[in-house]
Amino acid sequence: MSLRRDLYEVWTLGGLSRGRLVRRVWHALTAGDLLGYAAQLAYYFLFALFPFFIFLAALLAYVPVPYLMDEIMAVVEGFLAQEAAAMIRDNVADLITKPRGGLLSFSILFALFLASSAVAAIGEALNRAYGVRESRPLWRVRGTAMVLTVVLAGLAIGSNALLIFGPEVGGWLAGRLGVGEAFHAVWPFIRWPIVVYLLMLSAALVYYYTPDVEQQWRWITPGSVLAVLAWIAVSLGFRYYVDNFGRYNATYGSIGAIIVLLTWLYMSGLMLLIGGEINAEIEHAAKGGKGPGEKRLPRASQGPEMKSRWQLGLRRR
Repeated sequence: MSLRRDLYEVWTLGGLSRGRLVRRVWHALTAGDLLGYAAQLAYYFLFALFPFFIFLAALLAYVPVPYLMDEIMAVVEGFLAQEAAAMIRDNVADLITKPRGGLLSFSILFALFLASSAVAAIGEALNRAYGVRESRPLWRVRGTAMVLTVVLAGLAIGSNALLIFGPEVGGWLAGRLGVGEAFHAVWPFIRWPIVVYLLMLSAALVYYYTPDVEQQWRWITPGSVLAVLAWIAVSLGFRYYVDNFGRYNATYGSIGAIIVLLTWLYMSGLMLLIGGEINAEIEHAAKGGKGPGEKRLPRASQGPEMKSRWQLGLRRR
């Protein structure tokens, strides 16, 4: 299939109407186990989050940039409710005062193991969305998850660096090119779209590498677009609700901040899985895609007309 036709099928939702696509995703959400997998991801995310910040704090002790952790936390607080953000800040505040070589080594290994477990769990959920069973050896699944975790962490750090140091770096480059004033006028409007695209790229990498199915690489997919935009909307909406109406401390006492953080992680994992389910449904419905239960793309010798109604994904209406 040509690249142009492949892109056409993807962005026309594989021939599905928006209503039918929503019904299929809703069926997977209610009858499937997406909610359970989202809870599993929240558990892994929670245990990986603090080791990651410990590792980051220990690493930043060797970086001669003052108040860098404060800048990173300011970005994080833009998406987190005040209670959860304050809890994270309080737990890492004392870790940025001096180098901690042993802590650095332990934290990076611990965070990598737990975060890669979350990535592997995403792959298991996406295998269910594609209707396949995992056939890769365990070492390959975990190895892929670990490498992907490192890549995703690099993209996350790059996104934060772009927000924090983008004006200085961009201003320096623009000054060298003689367009300094134009850059400073445009930068506030382009930095966030760049960060959003990096998030979409991260989601696309997860959707491509974690499930045990053959796919064509796409830099951006409908599932990654919806997952990132929905995650941003849900994060900001939940933050507004907690900060203005939620009274989690009154209900849960001292663990209210943990409940807030865990709820946010749960919703984040759910948005990611819904994006993967959207890609799977489009793949099943597209003439040049795979049917449920298939791992390999149709070859040139097997035209689209060879696919049965079940292979076209019409078994779920």
